Amino acid sequence: MEFSMMGFTLFSSTDLTSGADLPPQPNCQDIRNIRCDILNNPVCGNDGRTYGNICTFCSLKRLSFTPLYVARNGAC
Repeated sequence: MEFSMMGFTLFSSTDLTSGADLPPQPNCQDIRNIRCDILNNPVCGNDGRTYGNICTFCSLKRLSFTPLYVARNGAC
């Protein structure tokens, strides 16, 4: 199952970490060069931080040196 916004795939159920009970993970490769501040739909990262939206999460994931994934939808 995929969810999209503005032509970008935001979530794909095929990206789940095996064996974990996690929400669908974003397809961060498709989320580039869009304004991250236009959406307010927070997600909680496995690092315990709340990200304002998937776009912000993906932007910081690309800069992260540790594995970063969405632990749950909504604020931490």
